[in-house]
Amino acid sequence: MENRKRDKNQNNIMNVELKGNTICLYNLNHPACVSNFIRCIRICIKRSITKVVVIVKCSTVFPNACLPIAGLIQYYKDKHGIDFRFDIPFHHYLSSCGFEKPFYLSVDEIKADKHPFDKIICYDKSEQVAELTQSYINAISHSSECASGVINSLIWCLNEVMDNVLLHSESDCGYILVQYHPQQKHIAICVFDYGIGIYQTLKGTSHNPKTPLDALSLSLQEGVGDGKGQGNGLFGLYGIIENNKGRLTITSGNASIFYRSNKELIKFDELPIIDKSHYGTIVDFQMDLSNDVDITKVFKSIGGFDGFDIRLDRMLNDNDLHQYDVYANCSGTATREAGKASYNDVLNIITRTNAPIILDFSNVKNVSSSFIDEFIAKLVVRTGFYKFNQMFRLIGMNATVEHLCNRAVAMRIFDEWENIDVNGAIDETP
Repeated sequence: MENRKRDKNQNNIMNVELKGNTICLYNLNHPACVSNFIRCIRICIKRSITKVVVIVKCSTVFPNACLPIAGLIQYYKDKHGIDFRFDIPFHHYLSSCGFEKPFYLSVDEIKADKHPFDKIICYDKSEQVAELTQSYINAISHSSECASGVINSLIWCLNEVMDNVLLHSESDCGYILVQYHPQQKHIAICVFDYGIGIYQTLKGTSHNPKTPLDALSLSLQEGVGDGKGQGNGLFGLYGIIENNKGRLTITSGNASIFYRSNKELIKFDELPIIDKSHYGTIVDFQMDLSNDVDITKVFKSIGGFDGFDIRLDRMLNDNDLHQYDVYANCSGTATREAGKASYNDVLNIITRTNAPIILDFSNVKNVSSSFIDEFIAKLVVRTGFYKFNQMFRLIGMNATVEHLCNRAVAMRIFDEWENIDVNGAIDETP
């Protein structure tokens, strides 16, 4: 059994440890990992160590530790000349997510990327922020059926938090990592920058916080900013997370605020800083995709939010109805997984628009039985014939696709009836 030291500040087994010029990552599942990494690097700088080996020995990786450390590695490499070498097991999460070298994608590359999760992405332009937000929203819509208000709330959160970096941090760039956890139906998002920090941003304003912790507390209040925006970004984020019963952690400089679903704010103010000129900021939040968000309530005091989505806007036809091009919006029509993704996406659009939708199969030449079963047959069973005819209109099916669709619906309905016992209850025995 490995004998590891305990971190005096966290009262738990050390998750990041320095041995000579080697930093061992035992865990990457908590914000404390970032603090310990900074401590290790500052010791290396003090000892004039310029070559650092990073050994990965962790199994669980969360954005709130992985992303900031990846960004810090780039900072200390570029600004302090530290040469990092990595020992990462083959097929480990960190070997493919961009931990050693974050992805920098052009706007066109972001548009083409249908799988943006689990990638550490560096951005420095507002156009990238817009496309990244759209990319994440598209992926979320296909991955899980979301409760009312969730997707529009995520549009706000992603735009505001990423844009804050460009507006206020005075950093070269920002970093983002998004994870989707299907079993919990949670989305975990972390945004990091190594800029001047929230305290330095607000220090010269009328708010004049006395400490970094004061600055964090102020930043969660309505209308607090440095004058470059409305000052409602973190206020709106906090309101959304609270309404969703999610989680939020904001760390900047030596201070950190944790919000959990029990409405308790936990505060720390003795954390290590990157250096005297760079306090940095980490915004980490998690949302439950199955919990509604009352956007009207959240934004009552600061005005509405329309959750503009360019993809949905482009679906509007001449009659102001959403016309969903099945081929353009799916990842193929041959697998059950692709059918499930289309099923989720269409249900999410219905939830967001509260209006009927046209499902256009004109560009679909063929489908598998499993795809059409997972997509259309399950929609019919989910809504029932009457509501299905009110909510959906199918157009453009060729004879083959129409035959497979009719067959899939008939078989799905038969299977559902077979699973109903004499008392009318669903028999869920496998």
